[in-house]
Amino acid sequence: MNLAGARPQEVLRARRQLEYKWVVLINTTLGVFMASLDNSILTISLPDILRSINATVVEIMWVVMGYSLIITALLLPFSRLADMKGRVKLFNLGFAIFTVSSALCGLSQTGSQLVAFRLLQGIGSALLLSNSVALLTDAFPLHERGSALGINMMMATTGFVMGIVAGGVITEFLGWRYIFFINVPVGLFAAVWCYRKLHETAELDDTARFDVPGIITFPLAISAILAALTLVTQGRWGEPATNGLFLSGFALLIVFLLIERRAPEPMMDLMLFRIRLFWAGNSALFLNTLARGATMFIMSWYFQAALGDPPVTAGLKMLPMALTMAVSAPIAGRLSDKLPSRELATVGLIGTAVAMLWMSTFPLHVSYPLLAVALVLIGASNTFFNAPNTTAVMAAVPAQRRGVAAGTRTLLLNTGQTMAIALTMAIVATRMSYQTLVVLFSGATDGASLDAVAFMDGLHKVFLVSALMSVIAIVCSAMRGQEKGRLEKPAIEPAADERPALVGVH
Repeated sequence: MNLAGARPQEVLRARRQLEYKWVVLINTTLGVFMASLDNSILTISLPDILRSINATVVEIMWVVMGYSLIITALLLPFSRLADMKGRVKLFNLGFAIFTVSSALCGLSQTGSQLVAFRLLQGIGSALLLSNSVALLTDAFPLHERGSALGINMMMATTGFVMGIVAGGVITEFLGWRYIFFINVPVGLFAAVWCYRKLHETAELDDTARFDVPGIITFPLAISAILAALTLVTQGRWGEPATNGLFLSGFALLIVFLLIERRAPEPMMDLMLFRIRLFWAGNSALFLNTLARGATMFIMSWYFQAALGDPPVTAGLKMLPMALTMAVSAPIAGRLSDKLPSRELATVGLIGTAVAMLWMSTFPLHVSYPLLAVALVLIGASNTFFNAPNTTAVMAAVPAQRRGVAAGTRTLLLNTGQTMAIALTMAIVATRMSYQTLVVLFSGATDGASLDAVAFMDGLHKVFLVSALMSVIAIVCSAMRGQEKGRLEKPAIEPAADERPALVGVH
């Protein structure tokens, strides 16, 4: 910025603008970092939480699924609301809700209380995630925006990786409640700083409208399916309640699609699925997330419930997958600018299928180096699929529709992530009774028992199903066809209303 010869008032204004963009970057990065950290830090502590407050396996499932479901349901509506009411207001509110709910989570005395407070925490996270990209886009000029977004997403990945180890250390030496309590001082500082320093820079859109029927029917449909899978986990497959929930969920999905076809401003623009690359890439994305979205969740139980590892050891054993995702992401990004997406994304999916198929053959006490190699393969395969797939899918959409396209991608990604946990537990429950599952997960048995063997049998079936879904994803990815032209730019400039997905779980 050249200020030579400028008036003092202009110099002062320019300096304030320069300072303000960094304030925005620090605030939004802190918000994304906290949301991402909280997503992974909790996973390692789940067995301790179950035992500490006598929670049920179902409640522990919903501690994770409910958080993701709330974010999935509210991310796009909050984005639209921010355009109408102001992004800074909602962002600051997000910090406040996230901080208060974190304290309440840490004080929970029962599993049902923890589930309720995690739902509230999900509201805070959705407010933070739905506004971070828009605030950065408003504050940074076009030629610096990519770097700012890159820093933001890098810290999200860093938070995800740190959470895995931090969760084990905190649970081991301080107790699981401090996983939530550490959010309180950071959240209070961020909320006060945000309130004092941030201000609205974008004009409010009073003409924006909500797709209210779509906003209501989609989360209801997913909730019904998740509830049905929860009943399956409890051994209630085939009961009228289970069948009714499955039928209601799929019926509501059909209603949702009919609503979106006629909505003037749909939550999911079905017209975009007429683009071959868009539907093929997003179908592969959903299946890939469904296949590997619960890997960390189920492996945490494997290390702690089946092998008897302490939380800190389980966290360190999960680190290869997370570190590989962080290290390989920039490499995959650069390759996605040079190589066709069909080949690169499909290779990533093949890697996931091979890793899942390989893990389905592992015995209970598999050599850890072999398991670490499989986890590294899963992490690398995921990043080598995501980068080219995202770039190609967004490039296939007209520029004026990229915001809606990004929202659709977010919806499918988070839905797959949320459903992966319920599906995984339902598969495990086919190999053992719910009572046996409770005993195993509560740590009342040792890794050499028949219960742990039955758990491994269920785990093998999980990996086989994941491999099958990866194979279907490979077919979808291969059907995208060749791009008509390669982008000259390294990345697509995000639209103003483009939002990130649930960070840390991609």
